[in-house]
Amino acid sequence: MLKKLKIKETLRKGADKLKGLLKTLNLRNFIDVLIGGFFNIFIPITYLAFICAGVFSALVSGLIEYQVFAELFPKDMQDTKYLIFSIPFLIVISFETTKVFLIFLDKAYSQSNNEVYINNKGYFNSLRIALVSVSVVATLLFSFYNLHNPEYGKVLSKATIDIERDFESQIERINISFDKQIKEQIKPLNEDIIRYNNMMKTEEGFKFKGRQEFRGPRYNEAKKLRSETEDKRQQIIITLNKERNKEISRLNTEKNIQIDNKKQELKTSSASGNKMLSATLQVINMKAEFPQVQYILIIGFLSILISFGLEYIIWAAFTVLAINHGNIFINKLMMRNDEEGEE
Repeated sequence: MLKKLKIKETLRKGADKLKGLLKTLNLRNFIDVLIGGFFNIFIPITYLAFICAGVFSALVSGLIEYQVFAELFPKDMQDTKYLIFSIPFLIVISFETTKVFLIFLDKAYSQSNNEVYINNKGYFNSLRIALVSVSVVATLLFSFYNLHNPEYGKVLSKATIDIERDFESQIERINISFDKQIKEQIKPLNEDIIRYNNMMKTEEGFKFKGRQEFRGPRYNEAKKLRSETEDKRQQIIITLNKERNKEISRLNTEKNIQIDNKKQELKTSSASGNKMLSATLQVINMKAEFPQVQYILIIGFLSILISFGLEYIIWAAFTVLAINHGNIFINKLMMRNDEEGEE
């Protein structure tokens, strides 16, 4: 009983202390400390991720340009053994490096009010606009190249297989038909040849008068008839096979015409377009087929959206970097200028 009372007393004292602690604790300050700690960790991570996004966007823009220039200069890509010596690679490196540096340079020198830079700022901005324009055009070409009829090869391959399968079944029916005709037409001739062979064997059993031979006129007659019948049989087979080959050739011509027509059809058909874009336009038009101009316009819109999106991310990331850390860049240049002045 005494132990129970002591335990209750201890619990009561602990509860009183906890209540006192909660009263003295400012809940708002606690929340501020908690949120402040969260942002102390979250903000540097997001800041670094934002700068990385700018770097990755510059890499994506460069890769798109490289793909386009590589397609524009295919001979150079064949002759170049090492990537570092390829013209498309050097062009892209030069363009992207200059474009990123100009963003950083503009903010860094604008903050320092460098008179020489401000006087020539128009030239730098013109150069940057030209480089951005190259990126926009490259993205446009890249998008059209990849989004225009991307399913063309797959759909054409399936259609070609279906067409060839259909013609193979027709050719099989033709072969069966001609084999049957050959078999029916040469059947009586084969029977005659067997009969002539039997006659020749029979005649070999009789000795011809006045000679030591067993092959007389009737044997020779049977032999002659057998030879003529074999020639006739061979002629029938040749004639029917020629007709067979003509039919097969005609079918092959029809097959090639159908495949060529399918190729032309798929070039302007919704079936060979991008699945997602085609499905969107089909829903908008409520038809399986839609005007190709709509497909071209949506590709152009996406290309411009992607291109300007990449350029704005690059600009934003490196502008923020220049605003926050441009003093390092300026100080390095100033130190260099001071050292040159002392010399």
